[in-house]
Amino acid sequence: MKINAPVTLLGIFACLLLMFGLLCCRSMTPRDSAIAQIQVAEQTLQQADSVESDIYVLEKYLEARVLLRRARSSMREEEYNESYDFAQRSQEVAIEAIQQTDDEQESVKEISVRLLFSANEAWESYAHSYEKEYVSDELIEIRQLLDKTREEVDSGEYMDGFKTVQRAHEKIAELPEAVERGRIVRLEEEKKRLKAQKTVDEIIAVARQQADVIIAVGRRQSKQLLAETSELAAHARRVEFERMYPTTYKVKRSETLVDIARRHEVFNDQFMWPLLYKANRDQIRDPKVVFPDQILSIPRDITYEDIIEARKMAEAAPPYDPPSTAYSPEIYQRYMQILPPTPVIVEPPAAPNAKP
Repeated sequence: MKINAPVTLLGIFACLLLMFGLLCCRSMTPRDSAIAQIQVAEQTLQQADSVESDIYVLEKYLEARVLLRRARSSMREEEYNESYDFAQRSQEVAIEAIQQTDDEQESVKEISVRLLFSANEAWESYAHSYEKEYVSDELIEIRQLLDKTREEVDSGEYMDGFKTVQRAHEKIAELPEAVERGRIVRLEEEKKRLKAQKTVDEIIAVARQQADVIIAVGRRQSKQLLAETSELAAHARRVEFERMYPTTYKVKRSETLVDIARRHEVFNDQFMWPLLYKANRDQIRDPKVVFPDQILSIPRDITYEDIIEARKMAEAAPPYDPPSTAYSPEIYQRYMQILPPTPVIVEPPAAPNAKP
């Protein structure tokens, strides 16, 4: 489904306005305040459901759900202040999930469009070759999957489109084997036709020669398609890695280094903001002031000691160990080790200058 941004923002604003009005009511008891805040959190989660945050930012969405359950549990235990705090945090996390859903959808859309483009090229190469007669049914099925992907992407169903184009790539990877099977079937039919005209020895010789040609061509095409599929899969993994661990961040209006460090794709820990400050001293004079549209570098090649020093500088609670959900250099390095290398285009050497 497509996200209607004005409607979503209007819904969030209505929830915030309702919460503000409830808080301003001095006659409300702690129990009534907690009940009202739980209702606001529930409405915000309904907004998150409507924009499919449970698909694109599942971790953040589940966090909001867990906080809401804890708020209800505290309410049953008559711990109203604690229930109010849990419900308020659930609403904040749900709003963050709604805001992050747009970015996640754009990322899935970009990958789906790239996969669709490469699948269309592969389909065109088979559809305009003589081999199409061997895999006509398979090409029809793949064409239907590609058309369905285009419809899903155009209608905003990016995750469904991503899954559909993946199935199309799986079908394309099976085409060389299907072509070879079709050729063998055609060869058998040809053998039957020749049987009435040639001797057994001639039939065997022709069959062996044609089989050798079929196998050689099939192997070449299988290797070529496998190489293209592997390169595409490696590119998809690199795109996903860059989405998980970006190296730059564009500052948004009213954001601070603390807000940026708290974002899940940056450090997921507000007390690690000094790392951003040190990495961008060339454009940040005051760590309390950053400007919209600034492009900040996100340091990834850091150590655990750097994190401890940054959290200490940010006045986090001793012993300054980061939470388990925060950015981990060790996990980042493990991803770097398994990440496929970026293809390098080697230019041919220049011709030597001719002697006079």
